[in-house]
Amino acid sequence: VESCGKHWNRLRKAITSGYFMNAAKKDPQEGYKTIVEGQPVYVHPGSAIFNRQPDWLIYHQLVLTSKEYMRSCMQIEPKWLVELAPNF
Repeated sequence: VESCGKHWNRLRKAITSGYFMNAAKKDPQEGYKTIVEGQPVYVHPGSAIFNRQPDWLIYHQLVLTSKEYMRSCMQIEPKWLVELAPNF
């Protein structure tokens, strides 16, 4: 993380380039929808961004309990998906 200095977007873009298949967009009604399958998912209550609820996320894994929860989430910019995974 030190190699990016104060340029956190470089790190976030690098993660996005590897996990673009795990992108999710905020659903106006409730939670999020995965980009690939349109599956309803939710930010895990233990996540640091649980109260922020950004418009776009990348997640590392899904955990099924009472709902399908995203764990290890990170906010992204939607334009990064087009830039880093144009064929997606």
